[in-house]
Amino acid sequence: MTIKSFYLPTRIYFGPGARRKLSSFLQAGDRVLVITDQGLVQSGTIGKLEEVLNEIGCLWEIFNEVPANPQALDVEKALKVARDFKVTAVVALGGGSPMDVAKVVSALITNGGRLEEYQWEGKPFTLPGIPLYMLPTTAGTGSEVTQVAVIVDRATKKGIRSEKLLPLASFIDPELMLTLPPFITAITGMDALTHAIEALVARGSHPLTESWAATAIKLLGQYLRRAFAAGDDLRAREQVAMASTLAGAAMDQAGLGIVHALAGPLCSHYDIPHGLANAILLPWGMEYNLVAVPEKYAYIATLLGKKTKGEIRARAREAVTAVRELLSDLELPSTLADFLKEKKNLNQLAQEAANMPLASSNPRPVSVSVCEAILEKVLR
Repeated sequence: MTIKSFYLPTRIYFGPGARRKLSSFLQAGDRVLVITDQGLVQSGTIGKLEEVLNEIGCLWEIFNEVPANPQALDVEKALKVARDFKVTAVVALGGGSPMDVAKVVSALITNGGRLEEYQWEGKPFTLPGIPLYMLPTTAGTGSEVTQVAVIVDRATKKGIRSEKLLPLASFIDPELMLTLPPFITAITGMDALTHAIEALVARGSHPLTESWAATAIKLLGQYLRRAFAAGDDLRAREQVAMASTLAGAAMDQAGLGIVHALAGPLCSHYDIPHGLANAILLPWGMEYNLVAVPEKYAYIATLLGKKTKGEIRARAREAVTAVRELLSDLELPSTLADFLKEKKNLNQLAQEAANMPLASSNPRPVSVSVCEAILEKVLR
């Protein structure tokens, strides 16, 4: 039997107003870099964090130039601001993109060197980063509890994995998510569902990750539609946020699969939002994997509210039906064709997907031909 492990040293605070617990970690005199995006500045969400920082009495600087799919240049810009400001702590406010940039900035400040050494040359982070804290404003990526940062470089969305990237504490506050637009609520929620489903069926799954993933799937089945339809429903926001964190921890420990492998090159080449790519690819990836672990997909169907009967394969297919029904209710498209800026060689995209390291966790072997067939369906 393969030895399994579970490691999550991040302290998690959860619930309305959880952001105020940041005062337990920062103090007057700290120099804090807040890494966020322009949307959160324009919406005024950053003001909720500024109130906390002002109450603490620390000094702070804002870097708000993080795009949807951050690139190496964005990390370099944030790192320069951090060094010039002589930061003592980094706080990420936002979705997965600001959180991933914050992770790398925190680690590079203490470890030195260039990003490409760690991303492409396999150099390990040997020192802990400067204190790092996460305040997610979307319920999707789960980056607040993962040891991975994903940065686009060399036209490739490539992850950097290290225990040194785990934050000291994360504050999952649904009050920071109340103004999230319906479309963003939908695609980030589907991102969380993809994490949970892929983690549940991944080769690296074990009882701990399976229990977290299963709870996440059930919560999303119950509350994601409510959060989408009524963004001010604090209960729905809270439960979807809980699901996102559980799914993030589960997938970080168990692995992912073909859906994320396919999404990687699509997001890199076309700048498609990560959650949208996952949402549209998810039912196709599930259909491919059904034959490998039908009992798990039958369980997923039950978690998503399907009252399944009959032989196991039929019950497993109900999971795919449930996901497609959810996509329809969230008013998401079934194809990515409208997001293409130019035609790409599908075989090249398929090769990149099949070569993604996370494809090795998929319950069924991932081949170039299989990836090309799925891409044909979602792109054309």
